[in-house]
Amino acid sequence: MIRIASVVAALIGAVLVSAPTAAATPDEYLLQLQDRYAFLTPQQLLDAGNKVCAAESNGSISPQLTAMVEDDLKVSTNTALEIVSAAEWNIC
Repeated sequence: MIRIASVVAALIGAVLVSAPTAAATPDEYLLQLQDRYAFLTPQQLLDAGNKVCAAESNGSISPQLTAMVEDDLKVSTNTALEIVSAAEWNIC
């Protein structure tokens, strides 16, 4: 139950901070994630980030995006949440 509550809290936090104020670049996105998630290739990260942006522009919200990345990349919820957040801030 505690794990569910922490995931929900993290997702709510992501929704609150997911509106970027300035566009960054895919390079910054990769720099933010690549060292931490070295088991994912740069192309996997870019593909996931671009898919996040496309889904977001079609009306998906952060919890849906996080679940999508989690399923696509077979990563934990926290990892997926960080990828979604980085994509929203840096490439969307």
